[in-house]
Amino acid sequence: MHAATAPAAVLRTLPALPPDLHGPSLAAAWAAAAAVTAAYSPATPAGREVPAPGSPAEVMRRAADDGDAHAIKFADAAVEAYGVTGDPELLVAADHATVLISS
Repeated sequence: MHAATAPAAVLRTLPALPPDLHGPSLAAAWAAAAAVTAAYSPATPAGREVPAPGSPAEVMRRAADDGDAHAIKFADAAVEAYGVTGDPELLVAADHATVLISS
């Protein structure tokens, strides 16, 4: 989750940063995300039984209804990335994260 939310936060702060900090900020976010992923990713992906997520608005609503800051930040990052890529797996991942957090 942090491997996705930290870089998303850095991207949102770029307009407020001096241009000479854009590159170092993105490099630090990439390095942190890679380190977290390398350290905590399982050798084989876990199976999932998550229903089709529905619309981006529904994904955000479920995360907001859960109330957990991590669920909300991850859903926000996933919905934004979905808007760029159109990959429905991003919405599935956000819903799955919300389910795991509420468990």
